[in-house]
Amino acid sequence: PLLRKVRGALAPEQVRAEGAGVRTLYKRLAAGGTVGILPDQKPRAGEGQLAPFFGRDALTMVLLPRLAARTGAAVLFAFAERLPRGVGYRIHFLPAPEGLADTDTATACGALNRGVEACVERAFTQYQWHYRRYTANNLPNPYREGAGLV
Repeated sequence: PLLRKVRGALAPEQVRAEGAGVRTLYKRLAAGGTVGILPDQKPRAGEGQLAPFFGRDALTMVLLPRLAARTGAAVLFAFAERLPRGVGYRIHFLPAPEGLADTDTATACGALNRGVEACVERAFTQYQWHYRRYTANNLPNPYREGAGLV
């Protein structure tokens, strides 16, 4: 209910993270607008960078660091923590780690993952671990039975 109410009040526009959608994000930021990005989504093959996430290389999106580097936009991390007994949510805002807007992709993606880690550490059991970010074509699949993550 909270997110529906906020989304309805803000009238957000959802865009795809490709082509015209990415151009829309750049234009919105250049005009002083705000965008929201889910930074822990697993990128498509060839569209990400391996970077440490809780001590293990994870395929990480490059879109957010590139937007930050090219536009100079301020970046905040935010998440909703479910409160006990269904009484609601607490919204947390955290500053972006140093290096997120670095033009070196590895540095920037490492900072991005540190920002996500900081959010996850505050509500570890509520994080959606099903994104399977630890899979990449050149790494062993840690989600296979007996590999350590399942």
